[in-house]
Amino acid sequence: TAGSMAKNRNISLLESELYYLISRFLTTGPCRRAAEVLASELEEYQLLPKRLDWQGNEHPRTYEDLVAANKHIAPDHLLQICKQIGPLLDREVPSCVPGVHSLLGSGKQSMLRSAKDRDCVRLKASSYAALHRGRPPERPLNCKNPPQLVEIYRGRELTGTQRFTSINPVSNYQHMRLHRRILGHLSAVYCIAFDRTGLRIFTGSDDCLVKIWSSFDGRLHSTLRGHSAEITDLAVSYENTLIAAGSCDKTIRVWCLRTCAPVAVLQGHSGSITSLQFSPFAKGSKRYMLSTGTDATVCFWQWDVNNINFGSRSQNFGFKTDGGLVFLSFFLGGMFLATGSTDDVIRIYYLGCGNPEKISELHDHTDKVDSIQFCHSGERFVSGSRDGTARIWRLHQRQQWRCILLNMSATLPGAEPTTEEESYFKPIVTMVAWDRHDNTVITAVNNHLLKVWNSYTGQLLHILKGHEAEVFVLEPHPFDPRIILSAGHDGNVFIWDLLRGTNTQHYFNMIEGQGHGAVFDCKFTPDGQRFACTDSHGHLLIFGFGSSKPYEKLPDQVFFHTDYRPLIRDANGFVLDEQTQQAPHLMPPPFLVDVDGNPHPPRYQRLVPGRENIAAEHLVPQLGYVATSDGEVVEQVISQQTAEHEEVTVRRSSVLDEAIRQLQQQQDQAQDPVSAPVLAPMSVNDRAEVQSPPNVGLRRSGQVEGVRQMHQNAPRSQMATERDLQAWRRRVVVPELPISTYSELDSSNDEEEWRSDSSSHTSSEYSDWTADAGINLQPSTPLSSRKRARRRISSSEEEEEENEEEEEKQRQRKQKAGRPRLARPPVNREVSNEFRPSPWITDVIPRKSPFVPQMGDEVIYFRQGHEAYVEAVSRSELYPINLDKQPWKKMELRDQEFVKITGIKYEVCPPTLCCLKLTLIDHGTGKISDKSFSVKYHDMPDVIDFLVLRQNYDEALRRNWQPNDRFRSVIDDAWWFGTIICQEPYQSEYPDSHFQCFKVRWDNGETEKLSPWDVEAIPDDDTEGGGIPVTAEEMRELMYKPLPGEWGERSRDEECERIIGGIDQLITVEIAAPFSGPVDIVQYPTYCSVIAYPTDLGTIRLRLIHRFYRRLSALIWDARYIAHNARTFNEPRSKIAHSSKIITNVLQKFVKYVPFVLFLSRLVYLENYTEAPGTSSGHRLHRDAWKDQCKSLLNYIFECEDSEPFRRPVDPANYPDYHDIIDTPMDFGTVKKTLEEDRYENPVELCKDTRLIFANAKAYTPNKRSKIYSMTLRLSAFFEEQIRTIISEYKTAVKSSERLRRSQRFRKKMDQPAPGMNTAMRSSMSVTKSTSAKVSVPERVTRSRSSRSGHSSSEGDSASKAASSTPGTVVSFYRII
Repeated sequence: TAGSMAKNRNISLLESELYYLISRFLTTGPCRRAAEVLASELEEYQLLPKRLDWQGNEHPRTYEDLVAANKHIAPDHLLQICKQIGPLLDREVPSCVPGVHSLLGSGKQSMLRSAKDRDCVRLKASSYAALHRGRPPERPLNCKNPPQLVEIYRGRELTGTQRFTSINPVSNYQHMRLHRRILGHLSAVYCIAFDRTGLRIFTGSDDCLVKIWSSFDGRLHSTLRGHSAEITDLAVSYENTLIAAGSCDKTIRVWCLRTCAPVAVLQGHSGSITSLQFSPFAKGSKRYMLSTGTDATVCFWQWDVNNINFGSRSQNFGFKTDGGLVFLSFFLGGMFLATGSTDDVIRIYYLGCGNPEKISELHDHTDKVDSIQFCHSGERFVSGSRDGTARIWRLHQRQQWRCILLNMSATLPGAEPTTEEESYFKPIVTMVAWDRHDNTVITAVNNHLLKVWNSYTGQLLHILKGHEAEVFVLEPHPFDPRIILSAGHDGNVFIWDLLRGTNTQHYFNMIEGQGHGAVFDCKFTPDGQRFACTDSHGHLLIFGFGSSKPYEKLPDQVFFHTDYRPLIRDANGFVLDEQTQQAPHLMPPPFLVDVDGNPHPPRYQRLVPGRENIAAEHLVPQLGYVATSDGEVVEQVISQQTAEHEEVTVRRSSVLDEAIRQLQQQQDQAQDPVSAPVLAPMSVNDRAEVQSPPNVGLRRSGQVEGVRQMHQNAPRSQMATERDLQAWRRRVVVPELPISTYSELDSSNDEEEWRSDSSSHTSSEYSDWTADAGINLQPSTPLSSRKRARRRISSSEEEEEENEEEEEKQRQRKQKAGRPRLARPPVNREVSNEFRPSPWITDVIPRKSPFVPQMGDEVIYFRQGHEAYVEAVSRSELYPINLDKQPWKKMELRDQEFVKITGIKYEVCPPTLCCLKLTLIDHGTGKISDKSFSVKYHDMPDVIDFLVLRQNYDEALRRNWQPNDRFRSVIDDAWWFGTIICQEPYQSEYPDSHFQCFKVRWDNGETEKLSPWDVEAIPDDDTEGGGIPVTAEEMRELMYKPLPGEWGERSRDEECERIIGGIDQLITVEIAAPFSGPVDIVQYPTYCSVIAYPTDLGTIRLRLIHRFYRRLSALIWDARYIAHNARTFNEPRSKIAHSSKIITNVLQKFVKYVPFVLFLSRLVYLENYTEAPGTSSGHRLHRDAWKDQCKSLLNYIFECEDSEPFRRPVDPANYPDYHDIIDTPMDFGTVKKTLEEDRYENPVELCKDTRLIFANAKAYTPNKRSKIYSMTLRLSAFFEEQIRTIISEYKTAVKSSERLRRSQRFRKKMDQPAPGMNTAMRSSMSVTKSTSAKVSVPERVTRSRSSRSGHSSSEGDSASKAASSTPGTVVSFYRII
């Protein structure tokens, strides 16, 4: 029966409890009779929970016993459980209709639903049909998967309508991807805008340029030049006819979008422009453009839409404040304008009555209002302030505004309580925005969070997390209210779903080798299909739907070759190109070049507007440089080249080129024929594919690279620019040819064409003189790659005679040829002497003058001589020099100071500059002090050395010179004689100085001022005369005598001979071949423009032969520069850089340790074995290796331009409030000094100090659009990218070291001998083990290397035999290593 079946059925405890709860629930309602029947049946069938005894046996219970034992269970207990199930389930698996719970629901409303069931639900077409009031139902927010478009369109076919959220789900935005990243500016790009059609992109950068790009394929359409400072804001007129740009130069420039012609230059502000907008308000043909500035002024610029004429004056509204206006926003119709300012006040202006008028001032904020935005419809706007609040304002009555307060400290309901640290955090609103339908307001807070608020109630809806730095970009989608885009200084770009509060798409702006690039601005196209971003490194990033194929034909670096040419300005601010005397928009279509100034191949040149249909032979330029008599270098296009490299011919020139030549020929007739201009062609096809270095964002100090020359586009006429110096570096000099000879040039061997010919130099070599830039006016005599320039004395007449002879030879050769086809003349690919290091720093023979500094020299510094040098440089304008940063301006210096050279660095300028760090020496103790200063100088004609070796100085003072004493002096390696007239101070303000204190008369009757160390006594047996050569013995007597200990325990001669023998052995090693002699400048013409102080093993050997080095430390410094130069010119991780490090390490060990002389070649192999990447031992990092890595990183940072403000402590005299704002100052100089003094325990401590530098910079310069801020962001990103690897390797090394110690302890424990083993057995075993262990490693290396090379060296074999025969020697040798 049923009763027996129920009794026999085993039920779970949960079921029995459920039966009991059901019966209890029935007792409280109208079904009490049913409850009684149910209770009796439960007892009958024993379905109630049973009682357990102490042995675990079950006993049945009655219904009354169960009620008495569970008095805590209320009759409605089951109902309360059901009520709590719904909310708990909604948290885990949300239902279709949030807040509605049913025990009978199905599908996504079922109480048995799961996440898997919810994802698998597929709605049919009928679910998308318009079933309710003519509108289809809204899809639930918790639907993760996008709907089936087929079903959606089928539902629209059924009813004729469909919801936008169904047709375009948020998940579609996951398909927006990066189409292309383009480097188009040299500095940070803070501004970006689209035109009203979305087809053009405008970018404004700190390099003073505004560029116009195609949003469809990324092509560069035009460059708008004219501004002389950073671009701060861009605006496009609503008629899509004008583009306006505001700048830090206090002007606004307006251009026509159709012709790119300048329309107006508006000069109404006395401070930098902070924001710029066109007003949507239209009254007839009258329009307004508004601007705000740091001068606390808002300017209303009226213009006419018919003739595009701007009024000469603006209507200004000003107020008293220290900071100025920072932001403005228009009401949709343009009737109202709201401005935020640094005086905490919001000002409302009304434009509806004809002329602008201020109608309200809102004082509710208590700190600077730096973000403000009107909604898209209605009379509301939102303002964000540094007081930690945002306010939503609504026009209540005329001129009355009410606000809703949004407190940035608010949190979501149920959120975790704030910590003590968070409670002290002061929130600041950095940006505000509305969604497209104005239902929500989004605020960015300085704690990297985005908060979404209900714009009508002020309720906090979502907190969006993901950014790691401050956010300054909030861009709503142009028509989708669910989507907003955010970007910040952390390099992250997010697309957010505002309804769900989730991240839909994410992109990280990572730049290879430089860390991340901070994103400064983003904009959507009007159709929402694309958006574009700009970053701190000068890139333009284009994102969108669909294929990236249209962007693939674009190069990564896009510049016009005219972008950074100097400009001439008139009184009204309009500009002309200085070189062509044309308005920039009227110039011919420019060439497309990369960041180094190299023209792109022909396939890219067709991307330039106006060059699409040009013949192939005119696509790639052959640039020439014309040097006029006043020293001005002018660039001209003298011919075009075809894309083919096999047969390079020069075709008929274009009409423009012919006109230029005719004009130039007319100018030449009025000039001296000696200085007639000569065209210097520069072929670019051979290097059209050259790729730029990866670190284009981080520039090193003193770099002159292609389009990188930019001095604020200021007018310059009588001085050579950096661009001209670049032309000088790349120039290829050819003999002067008449116009007719440009018709045809033939070439048979491309290699022979570019080979230098020393017999072909003529007067044309004088064509590239740029005297106004301070370049030495000496003929650029071609030099062999291994020959060094020697000093010679010759008159200008002799040089002219030589040049005339060469010209005569040239004419004779031309006459002998007698052919109508003129062979292409030989050209000189040698780099100009001005870009070569000066002989005074590369000479291998020691000379008394000029003074060549070496590390550790003790010298006397003469302030008079240094002042004379600085004055001479300023007078001749050799290179920019800051008179206020000279050492006597920073510290108190006497007329002469006793100092020691503790740092040496060289810079490519030109001329090559020597930078010395001089540390003062205490006269009493003779020890160096903690005071130091720096000098930068070079050997300059007619400027006396202001640094003198102390040894020479002391010897000179020991002589007692009297009037009428005869003397001799060394000048150009020859003795010249004269008589001392008297002793008198060189300058009256320095009466005790010995600098130039002797007045002398030479034997030829000329008088001159000399110093005591310049004159020498005449030996009794010497013959007097003029120009007597100095013998080698006499020169040795004049040179420096080493002090005890400067060359170790041995003498200088012994050490030099030993090291020379070692270098001879080292040069034979295969990996040392690239460093055995000077770099071939013909093969690597850019080497001397990158490397300021070239050195090599051959140069070091010659210097050792001539006893050039004064001490061992100077030799080691030269050796280290081999590796430094290799890392600088090549990639730091390249094979040649690795080889240079090995050679340098081996040479240093050889110099320091005498026993290495017999094993130098083997030491190279061992060094390579231990450092080669990929070997097992190569991964064994020393736990102190991070110090060298950090030193290299700091050295590289010091060479970057962006590090210039952070290299030394901030001067309180220049910034008196710095210490009031910054509690713990820090700079790279202090970090470097602390690292050199070995006071950092690990790289993490160095990282903290370095991050403190960046934090201080952001705190003291909070302006996000300042140069210092963008420099901080770039440098910080680069540092974080590099230090991450260093810290990781350090932690790995520490763990490896700990494991090694543990294994050694274990091995030592295991190696303890047994009690019965005698002493002899133990000693023999230990010797055998140690010998075999220490010999086997180098033997394996030698064998493996010899087998790879295919032959064995007798020297290596003998060394192996020696090692095996004398194990004790080898063991001691490797113990030294």
